[in-house]
Amino acid sequence: MIDELKNSSLFADFSRDELNAVERIIKRETITAGDYAFREGEKGDSLIIIRMGTLKLTKIDKGGDAKDLATLSSGAYVGEMAMFDEGLRSASGIATERTEILILPYKELRNLLSNHVAMAAKFYERLASGISHRLNYLNHDFLSLKRFLKPRD
Repeated sequence: MIDELKNSSLFADFSRDELNAVERIIKRETITAGDYAFREGEKGDSLIIIRMGTLKLTKIDKGGDAKDLATLSSGAYVGEMAMFDEGLRSASGIATERTEILILPYKELRNLLSNHVAMAAKFYERLASGISHRLNYLNHDFLSLKRFLKPRD
């Protein structure tokens, strides 16, 4: 599983010993196409890394219909927002094929990182970088949408 963790950007800089420590707190789950890895509105209590397969992220609109947000594949992760605000899941994750996920419960992850400062620094730097990339992507999408919706004279 260590090589699989290395495939996630969150752990790319971790040493073998650090990866072994992370591996001890991971729960592994396999879900089939159409199964939910998590549902919008559930308590966000873990970080989820896609080991193999794909998850489609969906959000319920005002009319009650599920709208596709993104499709994530091997190495991608979700759940970083709830790690900080301990809130509810903002979207659902549905497997589009047989998908193996690695679940890192926040409580255990926080305990591990609080006892290993160097590991925590690497993890939070990678997490911040990932959040920054996602915000940049959203900014570009928002700008494109704004241009598209701008009234034409």
